[in-house]
Amino acid sequence: MALLSRLSAALSLSLALSTTAWALTPTPGGGPPSHSHLNKTNTALPPSQDPFYAMPGWARNVEPGTILRHRHLPSNLSAFGQPLDSSLVQYSQQILYRTTGHHGTPISSVLTVLVPPNADYGKVVSLQVAEDTASVDCAPSFGFLAAVADYPQLESPTVQVHLLMIQALLDRRWIVIVPDTAGPRAVYPPSKPAAHAVLDGVRAALNSNPFTQIHRNASVALWGYSGGGAETMAAVQVRPSYAPDLLNNVVGAALGGTTAPTTREAPSAAESLAVLNKGPSASFIPVTLLGLTAYSSRLRQTLNSLLKPESRAQFYLPLHQCHDANKRTFKDQDILSLFVDRQRIMEFFTGVLDSTAKFDWAPQSPQLYWYQLASDHLIDPQKISQVVQRWCSLGSHIEFQLETSSRYTHAAYGLIAVPSVLRWLSGVLEGTQLKGQCTNSTVLTPRLDPSFLNLFPETLQTKMVGFVGGE
Repeated sequence: MALLSRLSAALSLSLALSTTAWALTPTPGGGPPSHSHLNKTNTALPPSQDPFYAMPGWARNVEPGTILRHRHLPSNLSAFGQPLDSSLVQYSQQILYRTTGHHGTPISSVLTVLVPPNADYGKVVSLQVAEDTASVDCAPSFGFLAAVADYPQLESPTVQVHLLMIQALLDRRWIVIVPDTAGPRAVYPPSKPAAHAVLDGVRAALNSNPFTQIHRNASVALWGYSGGGAETMAAVQVRPSYAPDLLNNVVGAALGGTTAPTTREAPSAAESLAVLNKGPSASFIPVTLLGLTAYSSRLRQTLNSLLKPESRAQFYLPLHQCHDANKRTFKDQDILSLFVDRQRIMEFFTGVLDSTAKFDWAPQSPQLYWYQLASDHLIDPQKISQVVQRWCSLGSHIEFQLETSSRYTHAAYGLIAVPSVLRWLSGVLEGTQLKGQCTNSTVLTPRLDPSFLNLFPETLQTKMVGFVGGE
């Protein structure tokens, strides 16, 4: 099916905001309503300007995963400038829900819920998006919308490529949920609050049964690549202590392209700087520094004092633009030259990054599918292999796959690996992928899987082939 030309959950703005939770009333007739009658519009505001995202004061006293309010999507879904048709999404919602930030602070986040026609309400995939940002306005709940085109610095093809993954999931009749994991302060890199946002997003989805019809005992699989992979990893690590109630719901997790930031094998600050500075991904340095200091005005003030006055305007741009704009702004730059003293900023970066909590717990459940590109310039595959081996020795159940082709970039491999991930997710959601011994394999993938490519119109197929490096 030509999914891209048929996937729009074009849904009108429904913003009856109040200081009480919206009533969670079932739809007459038992199923989610059709939205064909809604006035389709692309009017939407970025999260920092949209009152829907604001947590009500009373929400501090409710349980994590509680639904605070919900609405239809305020704008059409869109990828790469093409509106997505409504026939693949029967029903969609944005849900504001309670979750937990740093030091146990009550915060809220937003979950995007997409329900396909003839959905299997017992099967849900939570897709964690690689936001890689220091701006709250880069959340996927906004980045997936056509309205983001009105804000060029917020438009992110990196975020929109996840809609291709989502289409393949919807095509299998699975319900897709996408949490905004960076939180109201855009903390980066992923840590416990991101893990909490994932797990509380699952709770909110299960609590949404009165208006989405998602089964309360639904099987849920987690999936994320790159930054989304780190969030997925963190979620399975903290699930036993933070969300023991989800033990029987979360049946599997697929993750790839992650540096495993919560583990002892995570790269040090010095290693990260050596890889990133003056390179194509140099933007990760300011984004990380801004993300790590987002929760502390003291640390942010210290960071500001270390910047050259003439460099501050440029350095703070990631607070107002998203990943792809950041990459363009800082590509190949010597980020350390923006500071008064190179040694002091290196010490500051090391101190802040190395002080972030490591919760290196080997998950006993659920089973994991971990995929990695051997030639990834951002990640040392040997360190990833060490994590896998150590976790397996501690009782984790991991199917690890290493891609040996040298023709793909980090970003391209995220798309190349989609078909193998879909096959694995199908096994865990259908109950045919049973826990077993850890396995370790290598593959050589010559091109995008034609069965995956053929889901999309020819114009998009050409773009996808070009994105992964041609055929």
